[in-house]
Amino acid sequence: MSSASRHPQPPTPAMGSVRAAHEAFVTGHSGTTPQDVVLAVSSAFPGTLLVAAIVQGRLGWQWFLLECVLLVTPVALGFTVMADFTPHMLLCSSLLASLLLWVARSRVSAWNGCDKAGEPAIESTGKRVGCVTCYRALLNLATTIAILAVDFHCFPRRFAKTEVQGYSVMDVGAAGYVIANALVEGRRQASLRVVLKDAALLVCLGLVRLAMVWAADYQHHVTEYGVHGNFFFTLAALKLTCSWWAWRLGTAGNLALMLALCLVHHLLLTVGGVEGWTLGPVPRDSFLNANREWFVSMPSYAALYFTGAGIGAYLRDRSKRATVPHFLWAVVVASAVSLALLHFYVDPASRRLGNAAFVAFSILYATLTLAIFSLLDIWIPKLLPGVSSTPRILQAINQRPLLNFPPVQSRHWGHQQERQHPHCLATRGTSLWCWGIPSVLLQWCISCSRMIVKGR
Repeated sequence: MSSASRHPQPPTPAMGSVRAAHEAFVTGHSGTTPQDVVLAVSSAFPGTLLVAAIVQGRLGWQWFLLECVLLVTPVALGFTVMADFTPHMLLCSSLLASLLLWVARSRVSAWNGCDKAGEPAIESTGKRVGCVTCYRALLNLATTIAILAVDFHCFPRRFAKTEVQGYSVMDVGAAGYVIANALVEGRRQASLRVVLKDAALLVCLGLVRLAMVWAADYQHHVTEYGVHGNFFFTLAALKLTCSWWAWRLGTAGNLALMLALCLVHHLLLTVGGVEGWTLGPVPRDSFLNANREWFVSMPSYAALYFTGAGIGAYLRDRSKRATVPHFLWAVVVASAVSLALLHFYVDPASRRLGNAAFVAFSILYATLTLAIFSLLDIWIPKLLPGVSSTPRILQAINQRPLLNFPPVQSRHWGHQQERQHPHCLATRGTSLWCWGIPSVLLQWCISCSRMIVKGR
């Protein structure tokens, strides 16, 4: 008997059935707990301490690769094969970071003969605040890994986008991008021409993504942004409607406008009946009905944008630099209390509706990350004088965020391979680790090489 007859190959399913199976694989999820979402990226915090203790600002490719091992690898593992062990990863990496920091500080004290503590409260290089750079870079890193990994079985389904209600890594990643963009909005007084230019670029990216999805016959999650919408169009709309004057309002004005938007949006969802229309079985027979999720979620993203602009205005004020950690932790406490009240007495977070609980959780996630990095901005220069609290790989990611999107779009290539070889497990396992993540690292290597050459 031949080998082929002893081990018959499974029939190749039709393209439509493969696409339907893939859609079922990435949709219909209810998320996880808020704590689980935070723990998924928590290894980056002790990883930053490890980089400071081991690399200590030294230049060279070997040190760059070591930063990748200490920062990128734990985050990638926490999103995939080690997702069930993130508390253990956090504990072990924290203990290791504490030990190595103690050793490094002992050596620094022995070399210098004295304690040179007394650095500024919050590290700032030029117009960049260290905690903002780290937050934006970590967000880009985590989002890129999640987008690349979501199509594969190694990515836990609880981290995928939620269908109606719940908390997930990918949901908070989209909201985090809005806050991250708004944080740096005030670095330049945007004219109408600049706003239109930025919005046009985002619209072009949105059209490219839409065309690639249709050309590849890739699954499209219509309950996310509707039939024709995507996140680039959301960012473009925010640029047009919010960015020109968000920086003019200051911290108090932006936060007050955020609260007003959340209140009005909640009334529209409940009293106005928008929630039933959005979640109900309304046929998508018109442009408004087809893209109702995109329109309904826009006020919540605008609220997040004004929140980011308000926080950014506070962080840029040099006279308040010493009180930045206190301000951020106050926002963390306020958003945590708000989330608890909204979750138990109103409604849990809903990415699809963009309700008040979703806004509160997104603010909590962003400000908690910023607050922790702001403490590292204080501790690292005091423990290791002369050592930057911002790893160079995070600086590179923050400086070239759009370089993430070409490799992210390469996941459509992997999906095409799965459609051609749906029974091949090797394709599923290797297209992420042998194509996606290395391509992302290559982009960051290019950015870091420029920084190394310049001696930054």
